[in-house]
Amino acid sequence: MERVTVLFCFLVVLSTAQKTGFGPCPDALPLSSLDVKRYLGKWHEIYKIPNFFEADQSCITANYSLKADGHIKVFNQGVTNGQPVSKTGDAYVPNPSEPAKLMVKFSENSPYAPYWVLDTDYTNYTVVFSCESFGKIAHAQFAWILSRNITITESLNQKLFQTLENNGVPASYLKKADQSNCTSSKK
Repeated sequence: MERVTVLFCFLVVLSTAQKTGFGPCPDALPLSSLDVKRYLGKWHEIYKIPNFFEADQSCITANYSLKADGHIKVFNQGVTNGQPVSKTGDAYVPNPSEPAKLMVKFSENSPYAPYWVLDTDYTNYTVVFSCESFGKIAHAQFAWILSRNITITESLNQKLFQTLENNGVPASYLKKADQSNCTSSKK
């Protein structure tokens, strides 16, 4: 029965996530240190592996702020069919010795999912990776390149694509996020 459940979950994810595969998640290496306080604030989505939970959205931003309990409030905003949409989540660092391996969730009933920071300079860009394994059978990958502004240079794009490639995440799956006709370009 467990194999049927895992297979069913994989088929659901396969139909909604753009980068799925057989076997375990790639051996991505998040940063060895992360200054969460410097990471807080507003980030604009520049590239992503398309996913079901942001389908048809444009002008996507993520705003991170520290909560009283030490967790991080994640406030994602976007526009769908001309209407603003938002979702608030909770993130935390489960192991202080691995501060760039955060866990995040966006509903009370959902489990936490990985949110790994592979690279950031805190002021211009961040590269985020997430992968969910379904036993040893399959996995679903998600990745984002975010910036404090709505655009980044082509040379920086190439550097960040290479960061993903070096971590086993095919940059060819990334799609440029729609940041046209957005009202804000700065944090």
